[in-house]
Amino acid sequence: MSGVPLVEQAAAIASQFLSPRADQADMATGPPVEQIRRLAEAGLLGLTTPPQYGGEGAAPSVVRDCLAAVASGCGVTAFIYYQHIVGCRHLASCSNAPLKDRLMPDLSAGRRFCSLAFSHLRRPGPPPLRVLAEGDAWIFDGTAPWMTGWGFADDVLLAGVLPDGRSAWALVPLSERGDLQASPPARLCAMNASATVSLECRALRVEPERQVKTMTPAELAADTDRANIFFTALSLGAARAAVGSMRSGRCDDLIADAADALEREVESMRAAVDRWDDPATPADERGDATALRARCIDLGVRASNAAVVVGGGAANGLGHPAQRLFREAMVYSLIAQTRDLRSANLDLLLRSDKRVSK
Repeated sequence: MSGVPLVEQAAAIASQFLSPRADQADMATGPPVEQIRRLAEAGLLGLTTPPQYGGEGAAPSVVRDCLAAVASGCGVTAFIYYQHIVGCRHLASCSNAPLKDRLMPDLSAGRRFCSLAFSHLRRPGPPPLRVLAEGDAWIFDGTAPWMTGWGFADDVLLAGVLPDGRSAWALVPLSERGDLQASPPARLCAMNASATVSLECRALRVEPERQVKTMTPAELAADTDRANIFFTALSLGAARAAVGSMRSGRCDDLIADAADALEREVESMRAAVDRWDDPATPADERGDATALRARCIDLGVRASNAAVVVGGGAANGLGHPAQRLFREAMVYSLIAQTRDLRSANLDLLLRSDKRVSK
């Protein structure tokens, strides 16, 4: 299947199925199972899985466009969905062939669902989750502060830090037991239905058949650049939905002009992201991935804020789409956040403040 039909399918599902249910999904007490099932039926859970395992093996630009479409329809669905396709990408690139042969066909088809628990690797300071080698096995001790989809996901891509500074990654089956325990779900201002918990590992033993890979700090830093480019899709999806929200109600010339300007920004930023990721783009013309993502985050927040302003007093209600989009855009500024990304975001905010004061 070519990339265009995949993106078209994602856009159609987002507009016809996800968006009409988004406010209800946002206020629900658990993950949007039917929404994820609909994505699975369309083959969208296999985007990052190679064809030999039943997946699409889609190009990165197609994966981003599909994720942006899902984010434009329903934030909590996108929040849970990206866990799976990121996990499948990491698994697909590993050398553990028996593990891939056993699990990737089911992950691609949506018969199994994968979540993530490795964002803590990007935190400065002592690692909250450590790993020791015991023969061929890895022993995980500590806490993974964030894991989404507890009670829904079958496996989690879990990572901790070895004594030599490398990170050890494993695909661990999820069940409450003595060596792996989940906290109560976190109360979140957005994506609250995502069943996001912290995972406590108590001498969790992972044998070689479930080990995925190790990464050096340099390899992790390079992967973080890729993550920054990938996650631009969430902010751009929210911005595109905000433009649609602005146009859906009373739309005078002022509102229409603002919506047109924001839409041009969205398309410009999408093109910039694609240029960064194009192998034909010279390295010295790509620019900084962190700065590029910060600009996308800024655009998502500004566009959703504009939708709130256009919505007026009604947008203060929890059930108003613009209010939900504003909260979702805020959450996207925190996903895979590093010190450099935080600095780039703050720099944009401060420069914006200086422009206003002149």
